[in-house]
Amino acid sequence: PPPSPPPLPPPSQPPPPPSPSPYPPGRAPTLPPPAPPYSPNAGAVWTDDARKLEAVFWFFFVLWTLLVPLTFLALLLFIRPAVMRQQNISPLARACRFLWRDYDAAFLFWEVFDLARKLFLASLVLFIDQETGSSKLLRLVVATVVSALFLAALALARPFKRSDDLYLACVANLLLTCCFCLGTVIQLCGEDNDQCLQLVGLNDARRASEFVIGLTAAMLVASLTIITLKAVTAVTAPTLRLAATGRAPILELPSGCHFHGFISHAWGTGQDQTHTVVRQLQLLMPGVKIWLDVDNLDDVGKLEESVADAMTFIIFLSAGYFKSWNCRRELYAALASKRPFIVVHEADSAKGGASIQ
Repeated sequence: PPPSPPPLPPPSQPPPPPSPSPYPPGRAPTLPPPAPPYSPNAGAVWTDDARKLEAVFWFFFVLWTLLVPLTFLALLLFIRPAVMRQQNISPLARACRFLWRDYDAAFLFWEVFDLARKLFLASLVLFIDQETGSSKLLRLVVATVVSALFLAALALARPFKRSDDLYLACVANLLLTCCFCLGTVIQLCGEDNDQCLQLVGLNDARRASEFVIGLTAAMLVASLTIITLKAVTAVTAPTLRLAATGRAPILELPSGCHFHGFISHAWGTGQDQTHTVVRQLQLLMPGVKIWLDVDNLDDVGKLEESVADAMTFIIFLSAGYFKSWNCRRELYAALASKRPFIVVHEADSAKGGASIQ
């Protein structure tokens, strides 16, 4: 007969007895019903304190989004005559310089327009699709369109007096528009990888995030590079600057004038010198507009009109100036229009100079 298997060793400890069931015999346990989906307003109770806080919120919301732009608009309308004159600025207009000093006179209300854009992008856009707007594309699309339209208006209108302010504003709005576009990419690649691959060309949300981070870093580096180059150029360029501020003067033009100065000279003894003076001023003061015969003279019969079209009257005093009939015409026209006088005297007789006595 085959040998029998060896007996199993006895267990070291006996198994524990089964625990008694808490339910009566013959009755199956019942599970609790599933919890309802989460809703932020489910079961919310508005107390008196909460209603007071809501009233305070709406008060400050209306105060900021409506009253502040309307107040700025009313101030600009009130001080507009004083700002347009530029000769006798009132104390109120001087106190409100932060609203208009950076813009040309034709774009006096640009600050209100820009403030409305900021308020829309920072607060009013949140009222679009309040229930599910944070997970949809509509807000991002609207914000992108608004930013792109403002960037186009900024580039076409050129409302700033200084070119560096215009460049900085364009770069900032371009970055903002790109950020909204990249937000659209993140939204498309949030959960559906197939949609991300079909519409964006990336496999999943991780690759989309890496793509957005890389582009954002590249935009920041490019912006900082442009700003640094502009700053270095502005600092190292030989320009005339105000002793009080260290910045280049703001070349404002009053209404009715298209030139900062009209230079009057005798053609026989001062033509070469005045051309040199004007060219040097244009190099040292970018944007300055000086009326010069070789550049702007179309009709010698309109000299008086040209003198009235300039803010100041510059006399280049050389030999034979007062003997010239056209020079005397220009001088009489400047006296009649009460223009400020600037006299440049050529004292070197070898270069057409004459005694001032």
